[in-house]
Amino acid sequence: MKAGRQEGTTRRLLGALLPFCLAALMPYAILLGAQGAARPGQPVTRQPSRDTPAQQQEAPAPKGRIAGRVVAADSGRPVRRARVFLSGAQIQGGRGTLTDNDGNFELSELPEGRYTLTAGRAGFITLSYGQRRPLQAGTPLQLADGQQLTGLEFRLPRGGVIAGHVYDESGDPLPGANVRVLRYEYAQGNRQLVPVGAAQTDDLGAYRVWGLNPGDYYVSAVTPNVGGRGGGPFAPPAGRGGRGGAAGPAQTQDDPEQVGYAPTFYPGVPAAAEARPVTVGLSAEVPSIDFQLLLVRTVRVAGRVTNPDGSDTTAGNVTLIPETGGRAGRGAGGFGSRINWDGAFSMANVPPGRYILRARGDDTVEPQFAMQPITVGEADLSNLTVILAPAASISGTVAFKAAQGQQVPDPTTVRVGAPQVDDITLGPNPVARVERTGAFTLSGLQVGSHLVRPQGLPRRWVLESVSLNGRDITDTPIELRSGQTLAGLTITFTDRLTEVNGTITDDRNTPVTEFTLLAFPQDESLWRPLSRHIMTTRPDQNGRYQMRGLPSGRYYLVAVDPAEQGEWFEPTYLSAHVAAATSVTLAEGDVKTQDFKVRTQ
Repeated sequence: MKAGRQEGTTRRLLGALLPFCLAALMPYAILLGAQGAARPGQPVTRQPSRDTPAQQQEAPAPKGRIAGRVVAADSGRPVRRARVFLSGAQIQGGRGTLTDNDGNFELSELPEGRYTLTAGRAGFITLSYGQRRPLQAGTPLQLADGQQLTGLEFRLPRGGVIAGHVYDESGDPLPGANVRVLRYEYAQGNRQLVPVGAAQTDDLGAYRVWGLNPGDYYVSAVTPNVGGRGGGPFAPPAGRGGRGGAAGPAQTQDDPEQVGYAPTFYPGVPAAAEARPVTVGLSAEVPSIDFQLLLVRTVRVAGRVTNPDGSDTTAGNVTLIPETGGRAGRGAGGFGSRINWDGAFSMANVPPGRYILRARGDDTVEPQFAMQPITVGEADLSNLTVILAPAASISGTVAFKAAQGQQVPDPTTVRVGAPQVDDITLGPNPVARVERTGAFTLSGLQVGSHLVRPQGLPRRWVLESVSLNGRDITDTPIELRSGQTLAGLTITFTDRLTEVNGTITDDRNTPVTEFTLLAFPQDESLWRPLSRHIMTTRPDQNGRYQMRGLPSGRYYLVAVDPAEQGEWFEPTYLSAHVAAATSVTLAEGDVKTQDFKVRTQ
């Protein structure tokens, strides 16, 4: 009876408390309902079910692995602490490691993909895996999902050496001379003379440049001093004399017999076109490359740089390049000066000749430029006036043509550039960022010929066309004038890439990895530097090649013995391979297979 009364009392108490409990819980119920309900324009947030984890598990790390060893080619001994670097589209920024005491290296947790592997160390030549000659591509490595690619070996040759002495006009050692070793390479599709090594002469006039690939080189020397004897390319203004008195007696501006050392090429000539090549064998040392600097009558070239409104330019530089430099590029030699706060510039010890004067002003939001030919005679040029002109700019939009059902990428990942196709540029080529709307404005462009070329394209996207107010200029340089604003550009990308693939084998069906697959257009008007229609690729370790992204058109395909990087832009090189080539026609999105048989020695 007593228990019954207690049970009734408990029920009455719970009944009285229930409304208060519900009222207290109501705000939380409303809050949870608001969080769980979909508001207009907002996505629904779904809570995980009791039978699934609240957070998705991370994808397992890839299990691919590449391992091998680096040894010296001459002794077979392991090369310790060699730098091994792996690059590929699947690993942004690449992956690097150092060899251990036994020369071993390992790169793990690699995703499936196609990679390039290089190895090198100071004193040795840096090589790509499978590379047989200097300035040539190596063999790409195709790694399957989870594949263990081991047993790779690099046999690094030691670098070659060029050594000698630099003397003055009397045959005495010339200390402090800057020596450069140069080589012809292809830059932006043009063969140019570029510096690949440098040294400074000691008190005996001796120099030594090491770490060179086998090949032909050109040696030049200049003195770093611009006061009195001396002078050299791209030297800042300085006073009389020089390091350790090496410059010799100083001359005054009024000295009618002012002389200086001109930039000189081995064996003692003033121009790269007259220079004698020095052939360096594999890991060989070439001694006794001795020569005298040319002592010539020189003058001073000076003046003032102004902005278009007549005010003084307060920052920038002026360069003087021999008119005959042409495709000699950075190896042509020249002179340079900074622009002072009052717009003044000065270059001493300039030999007589015809030059191109180029100026760049950097004291405005956008750089300004000037270019003019000058003739240097036997008298100083002290009152030159260089008037800068505003840079040009181009603007437009980018568009993506996606296949049905495919997602359009974020346009802000794309950059737009317009590399100059002229011989010499003043400073780096600017690049514009694309806005989320697809619009871009590229400013700071020099006067001259430019090709519009995007950068940073997402994977599996390729340039389809560049049009200017409806006119196709994809492969046609545009001529920009000073201060010109060119609008109406449309850059279109497509994800319908063309692809050519296949194998390269010998007569016994053995995979061949030493050759290069070259594709070039049947339209000879497209045989030009930076052409999108000229492409090469190397077969992987299994003899399989893959070439993606050629524009639609008719092509020649041919397997060639590896060429120097960029050599395939030379029309004479392409003409020599037409007879042995196979014809193929590619439409947008085409995938074609073409196998090749080659003869190997």
